[in-house]
Amino acid sequence: MDIDKLSETVARIQFVADVSLIAHCKEDELKMALSMISDMAGSIDTSFYQDAIYCQAE
Repeated sequence: MDIDKLSETVARIQFVADVSLIAHCKEDELKMALSMISDMAGSIDTSFYQDAIYCQAE
């Protein structure tokens, strides 16, 4: 996943989260928003970033 695609996905996640907080969503609407966030977050390929996140113990 290139950095532009990653930035776009993260921006969409942030937008959905912000709108759901500001709008005082009903329970079913909040569940739908969280489901959308989960789907978008699941599409991010983190294998490229694992070396930067985790370090091997020596």
